Amino acid sequence: MSGRALPRSRLDNLIPSLVEAQALIALVPATGDLPWAAAAAWDVARAATRGSRRVALVDLLLETPTLHDVIGVTPTDGIVDAFEFGVSLNKTAHQVDGVFFIAAGSNPAHTGDVFANPRWRKLQGGFRVEGALLLIYVSAGGLARLSAVPDGLLALSPDGYEPESSIGQGIAAAMERGIPLLGVVRERWTPSPAAAPAVEPPPRASRAVHPPPAPGGEAPKRRARPAVVAITLAAGAAGGWVLLATAGESFRARLGDLTHVAPASPRPHPATVAPVRPAPPPPPPPATLHVDSLPWTIQLAAYGTFEKALALADRLSDARRPAFIAPIALAGRARGTVWYRVLVGAYQSRDSAAAGRTALWRRGGVPRGQGKLLRAPYSLALAGPALPDSLRAHGIAPVRWRTGGLLVGAFETPEQAALAQTQLKRAGLQATLVTRVGSRP
Repeated sequence: MSGRALPRSRLDNLIPSLVEAQALIALVPATGDLPWAAAAAWDVARAATRGSRRVALVDLLLETPTLHDVIGVTPTDGIVDAFEFGVSLNKTAHQVDGVFFIAAGSNPAHTGDVFANPRWRKLQGGFRVEGALLLIYVSAGGLARLSAVPDGLLALSPDGYEPESSIGQGIAAAMERGIPLLGVVRERWTPSPAAAPAVEPPPRASRAVHPPPAPGGEAPKRRARPAVVAITLAAGAAGGWVLLATAGESFRARLGDLTHVAPASPRPHPATVAPVRPAPPPPPPPATLHVDSLPWTIQLAAYGTFEKALALADRLSDARRPAFIAPIALAGRARGTVWYRVLVGAYQSRDSAAAGRTALWRRGGVPRGQGKLLRAPYSLALAGPALPDSLRAHGIAPVRWRTGGLLVGAFETPEQAALAQTQLKRAGLQATLVTRVGSRP
């Protein structure tokens, strides 16, 4: 095996400095476990946004696109539709966790044309000028056909990869093109005892299709359009992301406040709302106890109604494994929509959260494979006595916390807590944003 090991639990610390000088980086799955690789790609993208860097993530694993599954959305258009059918990137881009995500979209008429398009070089130049970062999730074979030469490569494999494998040879060929291997994103520092060899992913089973137009609407897009059209994402009145890749024109990428970019449907991912200033953590417990930060949790579902979220939370919650309900208000075109996340447990590390998820699967609490590991360290601590049952009438589900008092929700950022704090204020309760902690003997 080769390449610097980059454990997923340390990506927030390792990735920002590793990619600060690059404009285009290839994320290459070097494992047959594509769901793991897709989740790791998202971890890299989120980590790269630390320090307010502007980051775009494009799914170029055209045969088996899976990045959209990680965030629970189903985009109808993607990079293929922008390249081959002239769909505006304003329609294909979706802002998720500070990352501007473009899915694969439709099956291309000619896969090689998507990789070989010369506009990739213009995109790379534009992102470099603006100090932004473009991440492409691509197979080793697709990378070999890419018209641009990325500034770096990150291999994604839970246990590393064997240089002698087919993917290993593909990575070696990329390095011979002058693409440096920046590291290997792994599940842990060292491989597990039974590491599986990397294999090429299976072919995509079916083609993505577009729905027919409404009567009197435009004709359906042709799958064999001979020329790749220009990509244009027009900027909004308050700024936006401009991608000019037309032939003969200079390219400039300007990433600004993309609040006008809409989440995908039918299960939108939460976007941020009005900021909430974080407060200091609660007072420490007695000296006989140790306090641990518990930032990790398991997101099991997101519902459009509080009642559905509450039913699942009540079924799963117990004294050892509290279930949080976090209401998140969406922005952009979905402004006014509220989704209720159901999150179970509070853990010190990603590994301990993974172990908790495995225990849920083993006990049959949720179907095997369900559950996203989420770093959501913030909760709202209620001041004064409050009755959980009476709060439920206001769409609020507090959790009795082990250090005393009640907590509401589990949030990735302080801004996400704004809606829950407004609901509490309407119920006549004051709440303080805190980082979740717990105690042990």
